[in-house]
Amino acid sequence: PLKIDPSKASSDFKLNSNDNSMPYYPMHRVGHQAWVLESLKNQRFSPKLLVLNAEKNYLIESYISGQTLNECSPEICKELGEFLHSLHSIKMKQFGYMSEEPGVGVFLSWLTMFETEFNNLNENQYQLKEIYLSIIPYLTVFSNPVLVHGDISSENIRVLNGHLNGVIDYADCLCGDGLYDIGRFLLFVKAEWKYVNAIAQGYKLLDNEKSWTKNEKQRIRFYACYFALWMESDNEIIEKLLMPIPD
Repeated sequence: PLKIDPSKASSDFKLNSNDNSMPYYPMHRVGHQAWVLESLKNQRFSPKLLVLNAEKNYLIESYISGQTLNECSPEICKELGEFLHSLHSIKMKQFGYMSEEPGVGVFLSWLTMFETEFNNLNENQYQLKEIYLSIIPYLTVFSNPVLVHGDISSENIRVLNGHLNGVIDYADCLCGDGLYDIGRFLLFVKAEWKYVNAIAQGYKLLDNEKSWTKNEKQRIRFYACYFALWMESDNEIIEKLLMPIPD
């Protein structure tokens, strides 16, 4: 199995809008996070909302025991796929980061989410540019936004006794394509497609399918590239993402 050093698998960001830090959006408010937890209250692997005090800007959620994910297995990936399928069944409106209204994105197009990052590529990043240009038609017409976790990585995945025990931290939830989460996971596992393919075993269980389509893999790869650019990942990982997608 792939072993991952959690200290090198994530990227911190600031809420202030100076320098290259992530801009603050209402999705970071406790009221928005509470809305997400309430939407997931019947889901097995999500925390439960216990207390919300919007005036004092805090909430309390149930504790999920276990360790952060630092060793992937097909079984954990399958269970994660089942959870993500449930998460992505929650319909949203508009696209991108959540607006003042929970469940409604700040963008009118899913394409807008990616324009800044990919329009600023340099001439040496032409392969990334080609991937972006090939996916623009899909991003332009995409019209089925769902609830997206936004940071499916080690520190937010809790495992216990070799099984998934929970997914935490819903502060970065947004409205968009569910495969955005799978792309984040592909980057987390250092572009090892076998783990993403294992997710499909659970994600597509109810559809009686067991694998991603060619189109879905292209989208997953694109979202992984987006995260790689945003998080300034190592060139080695980006090079792996640029390799032909395995069948």
